[in-house]
Amino acid sequence: MNAITAIYDHLAVALTTDPLLLLASAAATFDPFWDDFEEDIDYETDPLTIALQVTRGAFPDLYADAIERLRAGAPYAELDRLLCGGISAKGIPLDDLEAIGWGIPLVALGIDLEDPEFYTVHGDLLPILAPFGIDIPEGETYRIDVPEDIYAFGSAIARSLHEQSDPALQQVGWLFGWLFSCTGNSLVDATDEMLSELQPLAWGPEDIAFAIEMIEEADGIMRDAMAGLEILKTTPALKAALERHIATLSRELKQKGKLNERTIRLEWTGLGGGAERAAVADSELLLVRGDAA
Repeated sequence: MNAITAIYDHLAVALTTDPLLLLASAAATFDPFWDDFEEDIDYETDPLTIALQVTRGAFPDLYADAIERLRAGAPYAELDRLLCGGISAKGIPLDDLEAIGWGIPLVALGIDLEDPEFYTVHGDLLPILAPFGIDIPEGETYRIDVPEDIYAFGSAIARSLHEQSDPALQQVGWLFGWLFSCTGNSLVDATDEMLSELQPLAWGPEDIAFAIEMIEEADGIMRDAMAGLEILKTTPALKAALERHIATLSRELKQKGKLNERTIRLEWTGLGGGAERAAVADSELLLVRGDAA
C-alpha cells in the first residue's frame, strides 16, 4: 500500500467516524447547492438553476429528484420534463422551464368583448350576447362596438343568478361573470394584456400558496361557466327570461339613470337538479391584494 492509498483509506475511515464530516458529506451529496442559494433568486440566471433554487425552497421532494437525476448525468430535456411535470402536479401549470424566470406563470382566462378574434373562436356565444346589444358587422373590423351599459347589465344578471338556490342557475351566473369580467377572480376576469401589466408573483412560499389557491378557484369557475353555457343553450325558457330581464334592466336604467343591483329582483325559473356544485368566489383571491404595495 503506497502513501497516497493509505491517506485515502485514512480519510475514508475518518469520514465514517466523525459526525461533522458525515453531515458535511450528506449535505454535499443531497444538497450540493446548500451554500449557493442562500440569497434571493436571481431571475437573470439560467432556467435550470432558477428551477433548482425554486424547488429547493418550495418543493424539496422535486429538488431531491432533480439532484439525483443531475448526478446521474440526465440531459437538460429530461430535467425540464421532470421539473415542469412536478411543479404542474403541485398546482402551478408549467410547460417550459424558460418561463420560470418570469415569476409564477399565470394564465389569463378573461375575454375582451371588443376583440373580433374572440367571436371567431366563440361564435357559439353570439346568440347569448346578442340580447345585450352586441352586433358583429360583416367584413373585417378592428374592434367591436360594445354598448356602454353592457357591463352593468351583465353584472346585474350574474349577481341575480348567483342569488338563486338552484346550482344550475348559479352556474349560468358564472358564465355571465366570466363574460362580463365580474367573477372576483383575477385570472378569470383579466385578459392577457391586463395580466401582463401586473407585477408577477415571486417564487416565495406565500405567493406560491396564493397562486395555487387562485388557479384552483379559476378552474372551478370556468368549469361552472362552461356547464352554465350548455344549460343556457339547451333551455329556451331560460334564454327567454334572459331577454326579458335585459329589457327590464334597460328600462330601469333609462328611468333612473343608473342601476342599483341590490334593489333589482329578477325572477328565474328553477331548472331542478343541475350540477352538483357551483364555484364560490373568494374576494381575497384577487391578484392585486389589499396588502400589495
